[in-house]
Amino acid sequence: MRCPRHSRPQELEKLLGDAEGFTCNRCGGIFFTAGELDRLSAPHRGNIEYTTVDLDSFAHTDRFGPASCPLDGVEMKKVSFNIYTDIILDYCPGCGGFWLDGGELERINGEVRELNRADREVPDPPMLWFAKAMWELVK
Repeated sequence: MRCPRHSRPQELEKLLGDAEGFTCNRCGGIFFTAGELDRLSAPHRGNIEYTTVDLDSFAHTDRFGPASCPLDGVEMKKVSFNIYTDIILDYCPGCGGFWLDGGELERINGEVRELNRADREVPDPPMLWFAKAMWELVK
């Protein structure tokens, strides 16, 4: 594999045992294959990968510019991790993987912890409880 941030070939090393992620020793970037970002980020409800890509405009910029996927060479799209943050990830529409630049996993984990805290502090409105109960009845 090649690191998408360097002009010369850069070997990426597999991380976290059997996890499908690769890290670049030079820049600290990490490539996650589809599904692994959800698995390796801080504990959360829902699907981080889906909510990051779903309805995204892919019209974001970051200081790095365009990059090719280290797995399949497809040009990656810029996606906003969360509409409330400025964390811009590179998403491969070919394989579904994500490239995170150095430090972005820590920032994502911080955002997830903050969202979890806010979710605990703000109770669901009664109408949502009712809708959830009704949904369980019709399943």
